[in-house]
Amino acid sequence: ITPVFSNSHPPEDHSPLSRKEFVRFLLATPTKSELRCQGLNFSGADLSRLDLRYINFKMANLSRCNLTYANLCCSNLERADLSGANLDGANLQGVKMLCSNAEGASLKGCNFEDPSGLKANLEGANLKGVDMEGSQMTGINLRVATLKNAKLKNCNLRGATLAGTDLENCDLSGCDLQEANLRGSNVKGAIFEEMLTPLHMSQSVR
Repeated sequence: ITPVFSNSHPPEDHSPLSRKEFVRFLLATPTKSELRCQGLNFSGADLSRLDLRYINFKMANLSRCNLTYANLCCSNLERADLSGANLDGANLQGVKMLCSNAEGASLKGCNFEDPSGLKANLEGANLKGVDMEGSQMTGINLRVATLKNAKLKNCNLRGATLAGTDLENCDLSGCDLQEANLRGSNVKGAIFEEMLTPLHMSQSVR
């Protein structure tokens, strides 16, 4: 049985849930359970360092949340609002973030790489102005995502799918883009300095 997170607020109350409330529920739930937190409001909450694996945060409001060093392995953040959130050092292995809004969020030093080969999916996500410096993103799916003005310095993007991605004014200096697919991507004003491997024209043919 998948537990549903029913909080103490009355049904019409849309005020954000607190860390205390959420932790109480987490502690009472088996580790392998998939919590249904779809559409809930966590805006501004401190969820740092928590074990949030396999949770369904689909369409949830996580704007300005502190998710530093949280374990979000295999969680579903599809269409979630992560704008202005801090996810520095978070474990995002196998995460689903399709069409999510993470504009202005900080994702420095995150790990998207799953040893089992499960690929993180950020297809169509709004990642304008995000800071993902030093993140491990081998095989990540960023197809048709928007990374305008984003910082991706020193990221591992080996085998990443960046087809149709908006990389305008994106800082990709020091990145490893070996075998990455940049076909049809917008690289206007993008910075490709100090690349670990040379970028072949075949990778970015429009």
